[in-house]
Amino acid sequence: MKFSKTAFLKDVFFSALASYGGPEAHYGVFSNSLVDRGGYLTEEELTEFIGLFSLVPGPGSTQTITAIGYKVGGPLLALLTFLVWALPAILIMGAVGVFFTEVTAREGWEALLTYLPPLAVSFMVYAAVKMTGKVLSQGGDGKNRLLYGAMVPLSWWLVGRTMWAVPLLLIAGGITPLAFQGPVPRGEGMDHRPRWWILGLVVALAVAAELLSREFQHPLLGLFSSFYSYGYSVIGGGQIVIPLMIQDLVRSQSLLSLSDFLSGYAIDQAIPGPLFSFASFVGARSLAGSGYGFLGGIISALGIFLPGILLVYFIFPIWRASRELTAVRRFLKGVSVTAAALVTMTALSQVLALPRDPVGYGVLILGTAALYSKRVPAPLLVPAAMVLGLLL
Repeated sequence: MKFSKTAFLKDVFFSALASYGGPEAHYGVFSNSLVDRGGYLTEEELTEFIGLFSLVPGPGSTQTITAIGYKVGGPLLALLTFLVWALPAILIMGAVGVFFTEVTAREGWEALLTYLPPLAVSFMVYAAVKMTGKVLSQGGDGKNRLLYGAMVPLSWWLVGRTMWAVPLLLIAGGITPLAFQGPVPRGEGMDHRPRWWILGLVVALAVAAELLSREFQHPLLGLFSSFYSYGYSVIGGGQIVIPLMIQDLVRSQSLLSLSDFLSGYAIDQAIPGPLFSFASFVGARSLAGSGYGFLGGIISALGIFLPGILLVYFIFPIWRASRELTAVRRFLKGVSVTAAALVTMTALSQVLALPRDPVGYGVLILGTAALYSKRVPAPLLVPAAMVLGLLL
């Protein structure tokens, strides 16, 4: 079947509509919509992307879906993929930041959130089972199973203790096959030079934003500088950046109250798409009453997403040029196994963290079953869960 960029972007948009609950849940949506239904990439390639972009700063699920766009259609489609995926949530959260008082005054919106958490966990369970089945069915003389069996309890113990746990586990998982699968054949070489100028651009923008914000002390420059620094310094995605925002924007700069911050974060859970879109709310709310509110939200979102998207353009060509090399293939295999273990650990921990509610468990079970049946499109599950929350 002939590839259609329009059809692909439509699938990306529907994936955005169904993506709640953070990166691990998003990966379940990608697996269902872009692997199983769309056939744009294999489960192995998806798992490799997940592992790779868990190693670098930025929003992991946004980088992953942008890289998928790069794979199927090149650099321009990658940019369009990012915009279709992230822009709706950015605009919505920016508007919420501007009209925050009216939004929070409306009774009943919290009910929409009631059964979104168990539905999000169903996407995590789906992703965990799919990835685990894929990485463990690819041979390795039992070594993959041993690595997976070791990484699940290790990640359970380490993740949450330090923000460096995830990248360190992924690196350890990638190195393990190199150490235990014999020497790497000589004579292999990568036929691609890394685009180091992209890394130089990331650094140059960081320096320029910091210097300009200090020189001119304009609120928009200050917001861009702060959010750009979050974008290049955070490994682990949206959940990790929240405490940094609280410390900097609430406690140090006093741009908004903790109550406003947490209320906006709760609203963000009802908005599909990347968690980094929360930056749009925080930026808009920080400049409330200044005349720059909505523009501040857009500038903040641009700042936090920009470093991670630039890193996609740096990493993807290297991945494509080098993944057939023996050493790289072994490293990626270990990273993929570890990524599957991390997603499995997250799914298990989130199942255990759900409230003891029979209806919530029912949503979890039915949501997982619907995903496996492939008869119900993922975007339809989300409004169904919202309606259930309003009814009950």
